Amino acid sequence: MNISGVLVKAYPENIVTIEKVLSTMEGVEVHGNNEDGRIVITVEQDNANQLSDTLVEIQQVPGVLSASMIYHHFED
Repeated sequence: MNISGVLVKAYPENIVTIEKVLSTMEGVEVHGNNEDGRIVITVEQDNANQLSDTLVEIQQVPGVLSASMIYHHFED
């Protein structure tokens, strides 16, 4: 199991819509945001390839400027 903390930077005016899209993605949990467009999420996936695919999928959401993994933990 891969557990990662991810910081998503988005246009502030789209933050509610983006949070809704992110929360529908498999393994993604939205934890909060602030008024300047930062969204904190965790991503739980079985392997690193799935994690990479999820990060790419997040970056392709309209209104997302970037998605950066800021923490990673691996458990058997």
